[in-house]
Amino acid sequence: MRRLVLIAVAALLLTACGEERTQPPDFERADDPSGTREVVLEDAGVSFTAPGNWPELDAAPPLEGGVSSKTAIVAVWRYPRTEPLPADRGELADAQERLEALIQERDPTFALRDSELTEFDDALAIELTGRQTIGGRPYDVRSAHVFRDGAEVVVDAYAPPADFARVDGAVFVPLLASLTVAEP
Repeated sequence: MRRLVLIAVAALLLTACGEERTQPPDFERADDPSGTREVVLEDAGVSFTAPGNWPELDAAPPLEGGVSSKTAIVAVWRYPRTEPLPADRGELADAQERLEALIQERDPTFALRDSELTEFDDALAIELTGRQTIGGRPYDVRSAHVFRDGAEVVVDAYAPPADFARVDGAVFVPLLASLTVAEP
């Protein structure tokens, strides 16, 4: 009798196994930020506040580092410049025109949405938003080009279009607001 009860219980358990659906992991949607931490990229002279649960990217110059979560990425680049950096808004506007033309030349898939002259950490900067194709897939991007200490520091923040607005507001914009740029 005991054997029949065990067989019946096992049969009931086996029939229940198929009723609950396990949700597959979402590899597209970036993790919601949880906590914050200071990321210091000493070799680039850059620091910023990032989500505590987004791991750091390894440096591979000119990539100095960054953070990521699944398909959402913030990459920091530092390009030394021998030519004079923009010293005022007029020169920055000229640099903006050249930058927009260069981006279009290098990546014809890039669709510029917005381009503005701004400042980060009291340094002149150009901030662009748009859409580009990376590895055959569309990504929305926010790209800040900061001119300081003989270099152009570029912070590229991108995510798939379906996730960009959420990640942009929760991670990208606050990260750029915390950005500090100094001599490495």
